[in-house]
Amino acid sequence: MVARNIRQDFVFHCLTDNSQGIREEVTIEVLPELGIHSWWYKLLIFKNGFLKISSNEKILFLDLDIVILGDLEPLIEYKKEFCISADTSETRYNSSVMCFYANQYSFIWDSFFIQKKYIMEKLHGDQDWIELVYKTANIYPKTVIKSFKNDLNCKTKYSFGKVGRWFRAKFPVLLPKGETPKPKDTAIVLFHGKPDPKDVMNGPYDKYRYAPWIKNAWKL
Repeated sequence: MVARNIRQDFVFHCLTDNSQGIREEVTIEVLPELGIHSWWYKLLIFKNGFLKISSNEKILFLDLDIVILGDLEPLIEYKKEFCISADTSETRYNSSVMCFYANQYSFIWDSFFIQKKYIMEKLHGDQDWIELVYKTANIYPKTVIKSFKNDLNCKTKYSFGKVGRWFRAKFPVLLPKGETPKPKDTAIVLFHGKPDPKDVMNGPYDKYRYAPWIKNAWKL
């Protein structure tokens, strides 16, 4: 998805604890054992020297639960300072997409790591810590990054909570009809929690409509 939507030369780094099956042109960054887990490992990208990238180079971080639909250049060139995608509220951070110069924000990692146990107990995830310690990030506008749940016509008007979820799981005929429209002039669609892209690219999922355009975007 990245190579089709970027014009400049780039090096693709993958943070992972399982390097099997990853394409040979990808630079693998094996996650060390640091007493942290899950999305908290994303904060490692702020640690000085971890990615072995010079300080005049930009990092465009992309989470796994996104779909790239258009040109990524506007994300890289949007503003010089730290940029991040919006969460369910347009004033809150979502760390699915971030862009910043390497080795400029080490305080985000350093301040987390010295009190990691306390922070992981008190906060939900990495994006909450970023928002707490760096309050002046530039939040990408909805013109370039949209939320599948919040910005697209993707779900039924009435879901009837847990009862509705049970009936839809038991009787597939009750799953929503129609398709989620593909957004125009958008670089990225991000996914908060469920559904994941794979859940809706082949058919409806719970209260969410089928989004067939995801399958085409995910082609190599």
